[in-house]
Order: sequence, then C-alpha cells, then structure tokens
Amino acid sequence: MDAKRCAIQFCGWLALIAGYGLALLLIRGVFIGITRGFGAARSQAIWIVVAYLLYLAVAVYFFTLGRRALSIAKGTPRASVRFGWGRIVLGTTLLYTLAVVHFRLIPVHGGTTRMGVIIMASVCCVVILSGIWRGFRVH
Repeated sequence: MDAKRCAIQFCGWLALIAGYGLALLLIRGVFIGITRGFGAARSQAIWIVVAYLLYLAVAVYFFTLGRRALSIAKGTPRASVRFGWGRIVLGTTLLYTLAVVHFRLIPVHGGTTRMGVIIMASVCCVVILSGIWRGFRVH
C-alpha cells in the first residue's frame, strides 16, 4: 500500500473514531442532562435542543467523512457530495455559538465585543453560502 493511500486510510479511521466519540459524548450529555436537569430556564430549552442537534450534525459529518475516506483508500470511491456539508455544518455551528453568546440565550461565561461578533457572523454566513453554492455549481 502506498503512502498516500495509507494516509487517507488513517485519516478515515481517525474521522470515524471522532464521529463515534462525539456521538457517545452527546448521548452521555443528554443522559446527564435528563437525570440532573439541564440547569437552564424553560425558555432556554429550544436552544439546548438546537445545540444537541448541531452537535449530532458534526458527529454525523465526521462519521460520513471517515466512511468516504476509507472507501477511497480501498479503491471504491463513492459518488461525490453535491453540497459542501462540512462548510454548512461549521458555519451553522459557529453562527449558533455567536448568537447564544451575544443574546445570552444559554448562560455562558465570558463575553465578546460587538465588532468581533459582526465579523464572525459575516464569516459564518460566507462559509454557509459557499457550501450551498457548491451544490448548485455545474461539475
């Protein structure tokens, strides 16, 4: 096996393990949150659910990324992805984090400046739109 294929296989296994690890941490967090209470007001419940869904999206993305890398290393590549899901998930997660911190939707520690929030929100929107644009591009 050549070095490139071996590196792709290693990265694939690493992404699979990361996806499984994140999913297990998510299950643990939900279980602890249910048994001990989430420590938030009722009005914050929807934001906690959205956070768990975004966390799940990141775990699923790493899992599918690992499966794709392993299939490429074996020599049976899958069909190309139409949208840039990694960019969309990353941008959405960062944008959600900025909204939570800026509007104090869930109790968090620390703060950010207004200009930093505007810059990060702009960057996140560009990342999300570039992922969507990738899906409509002619290949």
